[in-house]
Amino acid sequence: MQELDFSCEQSIAEAFLEIQKNFSEDLEQKVERETSKYLTKVLGIEADLQIGASWYERTRKRIDYRAGYRDRTVITPKGTYRLKVPKARSTPLTFSVFNRYERLWKRVDKMLRDIFLAGCSTRRTAEVLECLLGTRVSAQTVSRAVKELTPLVERFHHRSLEDRYRILLLDGVTQSVRTWRGRAKKKYALVAYGITWDNHRELIDFMVSPSESEAAWYGFLNRLYHRGLEGEALELIVSDGAPGLVASLAYIYPHVLHQRCWAHKLRNVADKVRRIDQKQVLAGAKRIYLAPHRKAAQRAFTRWRDRWINQYPKAVRCLEKDLETLLTFFDFPKEIREHIRTTNLIERSFKEFRRRTRPIGCFSDVRSCERILYAIVVYLNARWERQPFFESAHKS
Repeated sequence: MQELDFSCEQSIAEAFLEIQKNFSEDLEQKVERETSKYLTKVLGIEADLQIGASWYERTRKRIDYRAGYRDRTVITPKGTYRLKVPKARSTPLTFSVFNRYERLWKRVDKMLRDIFLAGCSTRRTAEVLECLLGTRVSAQTVSRAVKELTPLVERFHHRSLEDRYRILLLDGVTQSVRTWRGRAKKKYALVAYGITWDNHRELIDFMVSPSESEAAWYGFLNRLYHRGLEGEALELIVSDGAPGLVASLAYIYPHVLHQRCWAHKLRNVADKVRRIDQKQVLAGAKRIYLAPHRKAAQRAFTRWRDRWINQYPKAVRCLEKDLETLLTFFDFPKEIREHIRTTNLIERSFKEFRRRTRPIGCFSDVRSCERILYAIVVYLNARWERQPFFESAHKS
C-alpha cells in the first residue's frame, strides 16, 4: 500500500475509501476461509461417525478406512465455499451439509427458480445469480433446479376442489412445444378461471392438450367435476364460441347459464364486413350490450339487423344465431355485468402467460411447459388472494 498524505480533506477521503475497500476485501476473504475450514471440520466429524473411528484410531467399531479427499465447491446464499470432502475405501459417505452430487443449497435452488420464473431465460438466470453470489452456474443447473417443480405440478392437478365458485370462465391459450422429431408444434393450455361467492378470483387448473376439441374440453371439465367442482353453486359459465367447448358444457354443466363472449363474437362479425364499414357496423353492434336491460338490447339488435341485413347478411346471422347466450349477462346485477359479458378477465391472465413464455420460444416437452404454467398460476393466485375481485377489476 502506498504512503498516504493526510494534509488535505481530499487525501483523507481517498485514504478512507482505500482503507474501506482493503478492509472489506480482507474481511470477505477471511470469512470465506474460516467458513470453509469450519465446514470441512464438520464433514470430517461426520465421516468419523460413519466409519466408526477417527484418524489412526484402533477400535472394534471401525467399519472402513479413510481414502483421502475430493475437492468440492458448494454454492450457498452466503457465498461459495471450496471444501475437502472425506472419502472412504468402500463405504459411501453421506453428509448433512449437502446431498450427494449436490452443489447448490436448497435456498439457492429456490433463488434460481424464483429468478427463472420471474421471466429470465436459463442463461440470463445464471448471469443474475453470478451478480448476487459471485459464482456462475450453467444453464443446465438452472434447468435441473426448475425440474424439482414437477411433483408440485402433479399435486396441483390432483388436489381436491371446493364447489364454491359462482362464475367460471373457460378459454385456451396456445403454447409451442417441440415434438420427438424436434419440430415445434402448437399445443393448447385449457384454463379454468373461477370467481367465488365472496368475490375472489382464482385460476383453478389448466391442462395442456393437442387441440381445443370436444374430447379435450370434456376430459378437462370432467376431471374438474370429479375432483369436486360439481357446479351446485355455479351460476354462470363464460366462454368464447369454440364448438368443442360449447358442446362439452352440455354434458358436464347442463343446468348452468352460459354467456358467450362479446369480444370474440364482434371479431367474427368484423371478419364478414368490408374494412370500410367495420367501424360503423361494430359501433351499432356494441349498442346492443351497452343497453340498460335485456328488452332494450333486443330492440337495439332489431334496429342493427334491419340496418345491415341486406348488405351483410352473413354478419347479421353470425350474431343473431347466438343472441340468446350473448344476452345472458343481463340476468345478473348491474355492478358485475361489464365483467362477465366477455372473457377479458381470463385473457388478461393470458398476457402474463405470454410474457413469461415468450423468452423461452419453444418448450422441449409438455412437462417443461406445465412447470412454467404452474408457476405463473401460483404467482397470479397469490397476488389475487389479498384483494376482492369486483373492487379491483378493470372495466372490460
